[in-house]
Amino acid sequence: MKVIYKIINSKWFQHPVFWVLSIYAIVDYFAISNSLKFIDFFYALLFHIPLFFLVYMNLTVLIPKFLQRGTYVFYALLAIILVNLSYGLHELTFEFLLPLLPTEYYMVSFTEYEVLVTIFLIYLVLTTLLKLSKSWYQLQRVEKEKLSIELNSLKSQVNPHFLFNSLNSIYSLALSKSDQTAETVLELSNLLRYMLYEVGDDRVELTKELEMLENYIELQKLRSDQSTEISFNISGNPSKTEIAPLLFFPLVENSFKHGIKGVSDAGFVDIQLTLDEGIEFKIKNNKGKVDEIEQGKYGGIGLENVRRRMALIYPSRHSFEVNETETDFEVKLTIT
Repeated sequence: MKVIYKIINSKWFQHPVFWVLSIYAIVDYFAISNSLKFIDFFYALLFHIPLFFLVYMNLTVLIPKFLQRGTYVFYALLAIILVNLSYGLHELTFEFLLPLLPTEYYMVSFTEYEVLVTIFLIYLVLTTLLKLSKSWYQLQRVEKEKLSIELNSLKSQVNPHFLFNSLNSIYSLALSKSDQTAETVLELSNLLRYMLYEVGDDRVELTKELEMLENYIELQKLRSDQSTEISFNISGNPSKTEIAPLLFFPLVENSFKHGIKGVSDAGFVDIQLTLDEGIEFKIKNNKGKVDEIEQGKYGGIGLENVRRRMALIYPSRHSFEVNETETDFEVKLTIT
């Protein structure tokens, strides 16, 4: 199937098909009788000499050098000149070239100037539209490929970033010989299984995404102080709703990473998901102590990841707000 698609989209296939159809159309238009004869095809081939000139001058010179560069007035003037040059080539073909050919047929161009110019303009406009539409299609395909590559790159940033933080937590539990170490490893295994096998598509079921977030929150509770207040409230029905995978996860991870760690008083993480006509995800946490590893360039990976993915996936259907005080940090994400 890919081979056939590649052949069909090749200019070595499209151009011959275009000219075969064009010759047949000219033959049918100028045929001297109801039954097509060799002289009709011979005349059509001669008639196509100025058409070849017009079409390929337009495709190779006028469109790429003038039209696609935005010099529309200059393109229009050159197009008018090209049409008249094609008319001159038509007259030259039948008045001077044809008598030099060793043929038994005697033919003249009996087409009036207005008819010829109309035909030339039709070919000029048709080939211009075909060229522009193909260029637009190719541009859209390239942009789509670039978007897919960038989204996959952003999505892949989540896994090592999350794994780095989780392994640090497990390392701390292991050093203290905590009984929660094995349970934490199990929770991490479940999360990694979801990331490996469930997030390969562009969209995932919101219920699965929420289940993954709940597992992550349970993992964080294992290493959190008992005085830490962690809440996750859902308002509305998440079933039959799909969303980009791992979209909320960096925000939740960021809250636990920068919030509850290193606080002298009780920390908190408050997560609210509201499903109505759209999706509103709001998360708020207290500010904790940030160590040297998390300062600088590592501090904003999670937020910037979500901000960029939102701009790519929901370009005109979202809002992303960050509110910060001396003690609290809040992020509000809305998808309409």
